[in-house]
Formats: sequence, C-alpha cells, structure tokens
Amino acid sequence: MTNKLLRSALVALLLLLPLAAMADDTPTKPAETNAADTPKAETPMPSFFAETTVTATGSKRDVFEIATPVTVIREETIEQKSPQNAAELLREQPGVDINGVGPNQGRPVIRGQRGLRVLFLENGLRLNNPRRQTDFGEVTGLVDLNSVATIEVVRGPASVLYGTDAIGGVLNLVSKDPSFPTNTNFTGFVEGRYSNSGSLASGSAGVNARFGALTMQLGGTKRQVDEYDAPSGTFGAIRLQNSATVLDSGVHDSTVWGNLSYAASDRDKIGFRFNRYRAGQAGFGYVPANLYGVTEDAKIRITYPSQDFDRYMLSYLGSPLDRAWADSTNVQVYYQRNARQLANDIDIDIGPVGPGFPHSTVHADTLNHSDVRTIGFRSDAVKIFGNGRHIITYGAEGTRDHSDNTDSSLTTTTIRTPHGNFVDISPDTLANAPNATNLSYGVFGQDEISLTAKFKVTGGLRYHNVKTEAIATPGWNVAGLGFADHNVVGALTTTYQVTDYMNLLASYGRGFRAPNIIERLFNGPTPEGSGYQLLNPALKSETSNNFDLGVKYRRWDAFMEAVAFRNDISGGIIQAYLSPSEIAQLDPATQAAIKASGAQFTVQDRNTERLRYQGVELALGWHSHRGITVGGNYTWIDGNRIDSINPPTGDSYSNKIYAYARYEPQTTRYWVEYHVRHNGAADANIAPNEPVPPVGRTLPSFTVHGAGVGVRLFETAGVSNEVSLWAENLTNQLYAEFSNATFFRPEPGRTLKVSYRVKF
Repeated sequence: MTNKLLRSALVALLLLLPLAAMADDTPTKPAETNAADTPKAETPMPSFFAETTVTATGSKRDVFEIATPVTVIREETIEQKSPQNAAELLREQPGVDINGVGPNQGRPVIRGQRGLRVLFLENGLRLNNPRRQTDFGEVTGLVDLNSVATIEVVRGPASVLYGTDAIGGVLNLVSKDPSFPTNTNFTGFVEGRYSNSGSLASGSAGVNARFGALTMQLGGTKRQVDEYDAPSGTFGAIRLQNSATVLDSGVHDSTVWGNLSYAASDRDKIGFRFNRYRAGQAGFGYVPANLYGVTEDAKIRITYPSQDFDRYMLSYLGSPLDRAWADSTNVQVYYQRNARQLANDIDIDIGPVGPGFPHSTVHADTLNHSDVRTIGFRSDAVKIFGNGRHIITYGAEGTRDHSDNTDSSLTTTTIRTPHGNFVDISPDTLANAPNATNLSYGVFGQDEISLTAKFKVTGGLRYHNVKTEAIATPGWNVAGLGFADHNVVGALTTTYQVTDYMNLLASYGRGFRAPNIIERLFNGPTPEGSGYQLLNPALKSETSNNFDLGVKYRRWDAFMEAVAFRNDISGGIIQAYLSPSEIAQLDPATQAAIKASGAQFTVQDRNTERLRYQGVELALGWHSHRGITVGGNYTWIDGNRIDSINPPTGDSYSNKIYAYARYEPQTTRYWVEYHVRHNGAADANIAPNEPVPPVGRTLPSFTVHGAGVGVRLFETAGVSNEVSLWAENLTNQLYAEFSNATFFRPEPGRTLKVSYRVKF
C-alpha cells in the first residue's frame, strides 16, 4: 500500500506542478504595434515541443491534436545522439525500453511487451519476421539510421491500421526525403564514429542529387565493433570481482540504401527505394557464470554467424488528387529476403548417472539456417469531406512469406563412470520446424469526426486473415499442420479541447497477434537455452483490449502529457513449463528425445486466459529563450497473469524516471546536455518449475548518468563540420536492462563516443 500511495503522490505532484505554473502564464506571441501604437490581436506562438506523426493516424498529424499516445524522435536528435540502432534511443522515452545487447541486437519493448508483440515497420511496411521466437522479434539494426528522418513509437495497440503483432505498440522508422537549399541540386554528408565500447569504428556517407523532376539518394555505412567489457560490481545476487568481457556482443556489418523519386506531375510521385544489410559475428551476449561465482549446469552461447537482409520497394504517391474517392493515396509494393544463421554452443552437466559416479555431460553444437522471402503490398487513401468534419482513411495490405529452414547438430554425450568414460556422438539433420508459407492480409477503415469545434472522435475497423501452411520438409509429416485464423478489431478515440493549450484524451483499441511459424511448429531443443520445446498446432491468436485516459498540455515553451493505460491480453501466448507429471504423459518417442537432448526443462507455447498490463506515463518539458531546456518522464508498469501465478513472458522495469537538462543557444554553434535514468527494482518473472536466475528473484534498481557536447566547428561555402562527444554510464556501474537481467547480459562500463560529420 505504501508504494501505491507514494506512486499516487508522485503522479499528483507531477500533474499539479506544471499546471499550476502554466495556469497564470498563458503564453502568447508578443503583441505588435503599428505606427500609432495600436495593439493587434494576440496569437499563440508555435511550440518548441511541436511534433508531427504519420504512424498514429495514417496521415500527417500534430501529436498534440490526437488521442493516441505517440513518441516522435527527430532527425536532429538522431544525428546528435549517435545511436547504434533505433532501440537505443528508447531508453530515454516514457513507456518504452530496450531488449538485447550490442549495436546489432537491440529490440524495442513497449509497455512491457517485446518481441513479436511489438510491430517493427519501415515507412509503414512490416519488418517483423514470422520465423522468429516470441520474445525476440526482429533486430532494429536492419535499418541504417542515416537514412531515417524520424523514429515514431505508438504506445498501445495499433492493429486497426497495421494488423497482426501491434499489441504492445508500433516502432516505425520514417525514411528521409531529399531536401535542397535554394539554387542547390547536390547535397551530402560524410561521418566517422569511434567508441571505446568494443573499439567501435564506423564510417558513413550519403549524397542527394536533383535532376529536374528526378531526385536520388544513395548512402551507406560500414561498422566494426568488437566485444565490449562490463565493469566490476554488484547487481542483485551477481558480483563481478573484475571487469568482464561480454562475449558475442560485437558485430561486423554494412548497409547500403538508396532512393529514386520522380515527380511525374504536381500531384503524382513515383518512387523506388532499396536497403541492403549484411552482418556477421554478432551474438546474443554471454558472460561465463564462473566469473560471478555461479556453477552453471548449462553453458549456453548463441551467435549469429551471418544475417543478410534485402528490401526493394516501389511506391506511388498521389496528392492532392481531388477525386471523389480520395484526396491522397499511397501505394507500396515490396519484396524482401531475410536469411540468417543461428548457432548454439551448449554444454550441459547432467550429473552423475550412478552413486559415486563423476558428472556426465552433453555437448551440442547446432546450426540453424532460415531463409524467409516476402512479397507484400500496402495501399491506403485519405478523403476529407463534410467541410472538413470527416477525415476518412481506408486501405488494404497483405504479405506472403515463404520460409525455408534447415538444422544440423552434433551432440556429444559423455557418460562418466569409475571404470571409464563412454562417449556417444550423434549427428542430426532433422529441421526443428518445417518449411512453411504464411499468408496475411487485411482491409481497414477509420473516420476522424469533428463533432464540435472542440470535440473529436475517431473510429476504425479492420478485418484480417492469417493462414500458415507447413510444406514438404525432409523427415517431417506435415499432414494436419495447417492453420487459418481471422480477426475483426476496432478502435475508438476521443479528444476534448479544454483550452487552446489543453486536450483531454480517451481511447479504446483492440489488437491481435496471430501465432507465427515457430510458436506453432517448432519441435526440439530450444535455441535460447537448455530446454526442449514441443510443437502446438492448436495455438490460436491472442487478442487485447487497451484503454487509455489522459491529458496533454502544450504551449510555446512547455508541454506536459499524462496517460494512464490498461492492456488486457486474452489467450496470451506464453512458454509454459511442463511439470514432471505432464512430461510423463507424453508419448515414449517424445520422452526419449527430451532425455537424449539433456534438456533441463520442457516448454510448450500455450494460450493462457488473460495477461494484464497497466501503468502510468508522464512526460514534461520546459524551454527558455536563452536556450535552456529541461524535462523528463516517469513510467510505472505492472504486468501479471490473471488466471494463475504464472507470470507473463519477459521481464520489465516496474518504474523508470528519466530527466535531462540541455543548453543550446540559438545564436551559437554548440550544445551541452546532461541526463540521468533510474530504474526501480522489480520482481523477476519466474514461472512455476523454472529455476531461479543468478540475479535472484528481484531485479535490482540502478541509476546511470550521461553527458554530451556538440560543436559546429566552422561553416564555409555551404560546408559545415560538426563534432559530438558523449560519455555514458559516467559512474561505471554494473547493470543490465531488466529484459536482459535473468539471462545475465550486462551493459558496457563507462563509454566515450565521438562522431565527426561533414555536411555539404
């Protein structure tokens, strides 16, 4: 009860302080006077904190005017922060977090949801892979941030506009369009970066050119990062006596991206965009347990020897069309291929096979190769009618994924006895999941209605169908392994304008996520640990009902947003740990396979009755004419399973506080920033029959500090030179993001990074 009272008091304080400060100082543009000193009417000044989004509503809209909670990270911020992937920037935002370590493996966590419950998009097109594990999702390193104009995060279900997987929210990377100063048809940049974390070294370059109605972009990045070191210290029950290398935390990768755009007329624009990503020597991250005093029953190293990703997209943008059926339309057709290798190096201590016998072991080297080829399209249109009272957005989208999958393994079982050792070496080439196709398509529509000048309502519906079909695979009987599911989801949001500077918001959204190929059809040793997973053809889609209630306040020099949410997930898919009695009821062949694998536990993806996530998100900011900006945010999240003590999959912070102060005078060429983040302690999500992790039953709190400075050194003849320097984890604290804590993967120690960018 005490924690709830403290949390309520903090919420009330954060809400009341800015409102009290703002109430008596309504900002307006200073009144101008004519020659006779007659005052003109006052008008509000544009806000320093104004942002626009295309992800939340399907068309460009001011974030302040919509009910959907959304975070927008600008291009300027992306350049100055120098992140290695999009997920890195989420540490600083309300309601969001990061899963995975290193520059390649970052994945978003939104309102406690991660992996496949978060939809990852580029320009509104899916990057989620139907061949991934539930908790992992797709890595954000696929997209070079030098090609990105804004990072947009929708917090909460967005299935009406985007279909399956958008239960926790959406991360959308919106690409840059070329822009040219007056009388200039050629621009570009060259950038170099270095960081002591993993001795990171990268080089990037890009050019924009215009030839009449034709514009083009071409850019690329090459990056080499070695394994980084975590500092010594204590984190929960874990104590590192000395700094330790986080194995498999680096990557060697490269990206090439480009865009051609042709303006056929004032209203018709045709485009072609491509992205080519190649990565090697990446990994899940691993610290040997003996370094922190723990004897491992199983040593698990997961690496990604290679990942190749290619995407080619054609688009047509029509605006303004002034047609009876649409004022604007956007049609995109694309092909992508995602080929990846996943390797496991697993050592399992199976204990003595008899009284007084030495410990016996199982060593497994496995290699999985998945190759997913996707053809997809998205078409949407916007029509405004009724003197602007109705904004209709409607469209259709679909994808067809073809997944080829091969597995190979070499298992060495060593049985040790007082009289000698018996060694069995068993090769296996049976795929752990069959080859399959995945067909997904849907139609949607929504209407934004201005009922009065101050009261707006948006309602939307979507019908979506997903069909997965196992196809011929060596060693598999695929009969009966087909799956089809359809869902109808809707959303209703409202905003009420209390004053020119304050909007009240309320929203309801229903989301869904269809189970993917791995969740339904994987059968064998798990790729992320010393377990054995059973297939479940009966798995169904999970659905969610989300409610948001909040307030937004914004003026030219300040903003405040407060949102309370609750997201109930029905039929939520979790990995259920089977009890010994359940394992004993399995058929003899399956029991024998589990025993031969040396697995410490057996799991199966199952639909539960209900998972509930609820929380509060607060964000504040204030800016002065002198260039000082201060702000921050607070998030509280609570997740639990309603129908039993088995918690939801994955760990998340229970509360997070982030604050920053920045000085950036408009008349000078430098900026300085300091920020601090505190994650409060939270209970680890430990399922029945699951071992207690080395960190303990509680994920400990931590506080990390960072500071940065940027300078524009000189600018001449249209060429500017900019350098930024950041120092992160200033106190050199040992910590792990909570989603990385139970399988202990700590963050780097004190990190210095510098970037030098030349723009021309």
